[in-house]
Amino acid sequence: MHLFRILLLPFSWIYCAVTAIRNKMFDFGILRSQEYDIPIISVGNITVGGTGKTPVTEFLLGLLQTSKRCATLSRGYGRKTKGVIISDANAYYESIGDEPMQMKLKFPSVCVAVAEKRRDGMEKLLALPDSPQVVILDDAFQHRYVKPGLSIVVIDYNRPVRKDFCLPAGNLRESVSGLNRADVILINKCPEDLSRSEADSIRSKLKLSSHQQLFFSSISYKEPVCMSAQNTESFKSRIKENNKLLVAVAGIGNPEPFFESLKQYKLPLKTLSFRDHHSYGIADLRKIEKLGQQTDSLRPEIITTEKDAIRIASIRGLSESLKNRLWYVPIGLNFIFNEQNLFEEKVIDYVEKYN
Repeated sequence: MHLFRILLLPFSWIYCAVTAIRNKMFDFGILRSQEYDIPIISVGNITVGGTGKTPVTEFLLGLLQTSKRCATLSRGYGRKTKGVIISDANAYYESIGDEPMQMKLKFPSVCVAVAEKRRDGMEKLLALPDSPQVVILDDAFQHRYVKPGLSIVVIDYNRPVRKDFCLPAGNLRESVSGLNRADVILINKCPEDLSRSEADSIRSKLKLSSHQQLFFSSISYKEPVCMSAQNTESFKSRIKENNKLLVAVAGIGNPEPFFESLKQYKLPLKTLSFRDHHSYGIADLRKIEKLGQQTDSLRPEIITTEKDAIRIASIRGLSESLKNRLWYVPIGLNFIFNEQNLFEEKVIDYVEKYN
């Protein structure tokens, strides 16, 4: 462990103690978790940084939206508004946040709501004329004022929680014992060739209770999509030009897997990282363009994540010629060991109990 982290350990112990006391106050009813008479699914994590939680939420929406009126409720991190906001056709990322905006664009029929206080958000959703039949709480594992009936915690395979510490020395938002509140634990970002023996080893180290189910998944990176609606060319045909440079840009919690995935194209690659939920501006575009300057006449292709594309698209003055060189990579969720049906059954069985 680095010396700096060792020096931070006393603060981590204090942080861990405070969160443990808070959790006990909820457990003993001193602080109250509000229950609602509709299925509520929480998707969260126990660490800071990217665990691949958003594709899990999107997977759930894809599973449920055809049979139920679905809503998502999150804090709307990075938005420039306050209070409860329910998105409509005029929503933009500054008003609801990048992840909610991404979900609204992908699932137009889903009611996407944001609220600092989830209980206020729930009350507003349930007061709608066509109130939701299922609510998915995004990033709500530590937000206990609304009680979910099904709690899913996403853990990054590359960051074992049993070896971690609480903030600020580590990445844990609370003690690992908090995992006991989860009904489902999903180890995400696994290698696709994860062996059964390694999966069993992970299961053993997590020390799960009998009521908990463990799943393993990987992230699939799909064919890049151009941000210009006028472009009819595929990414693969575009990069056939010799010595084409690829400039990869990411403002997410853990950009390394994204950058690593781009090596499949076997092109010269330059990368640029920003902080998570970074709000892009013209100055950032200049920095990106400067990074991509080459001695030959070929202009680089710029590739980013789906979440970053939402923020980049909002830049005023973004030219069509630049959009034509801007691409984003959609991602999906792949369950390992052919357990997708088992995961879906778990979710559907819970939701159908309310019929």
